[in-house]
Amino acid sequence: MSESGPPPPLRVGRRGLLVAGGAACLLAATSPFVRPVRSDPDDQVVKLKAIDPRAVSSGPTSAPLVALTFDDGPDPAYTPRVLEILAQHQVRATFFMIGRSAARHPELVAAVLTAGHTIANHTQDHLWLDRLDAADVQSQVEECRQTFDRLDVPANALFRPPRGLTSPTVASVTATLHERSYFWGTCLEANLSHHDVDTSAALCAERTHPGAIVLAHDGGHLDGPNPQSIDRSGTVAALPALISLIRARGLEFATLPTMLPARRAG
Repeated sequence: MSESGPPPPLRVGRRGLLVAGGAACLLAATSPFVRPVRSDPDDQVVKLKAIDPRAVSSGPTSAPLVALTFDDGPDPAYTPRVLEILAQHQVRATFFMIGRSAARHPELVAAVLTAGHTIANHTQDHLWLDRLDAADVQSQVEECRQTFDRLDVPANALFRPPRGLTSPTVASVTATLHERSYFWGTCLEANLSHHDVDTSAALCAERTHPGAIVLAHDGGHLDGPNPQSIDRSGTVAALPALISLIRARGLEFATLPTMLPARRAG
């Protein structure tokens, strides 16, 4: 969701919304001089629901489960090491993949599936969807679907707009396509520009609760129409501590379909 270059303003209102966690992750990744946005998560959820009532930003609190999710991959620089760490700790995660990157690295797609993780739609080209009309939003979602079909990725209704940027148009298109947008409540990279690896992991774990959706990134490099180049080595270094600290809170990891088995796209 993050990329090099100055971030756009926070969009809240009729046009779109950058969720609070997205703002924090975005600023952490793009500028070492700007502190993450501090806003009321409940207020942000209310605003998100006003734009897209079907959107999901957390799961049920009745079970001690959390969903660890990764964006912007697959990336040969980071995805293999992320998979190794997840295997070592016996964690199943959800990977929101960019279609163009998946097509370029089919061996990584296969490795993610073989390890038992879930792959979900993060658009074909990682464009900012709140700036697009309905036809272009639909194209980004459907082209990623088609890429996944060619790579034998099991179909599901999981979708995440790049950067968390959504709008009424995105909400309408995803509903028509029987997709549902999944956001997050806490982000690992939100802290990495301001704290060391261990502190960043601790702060992220501290904000994790039953039903939480945790955002991290296994993708750093992306070429094409919306390029980015971000060092994700801090994410890789913090991941083992994050997993251990979340488990120390009495929580266990699950993929989004496992944590939200009753959730439907319609």
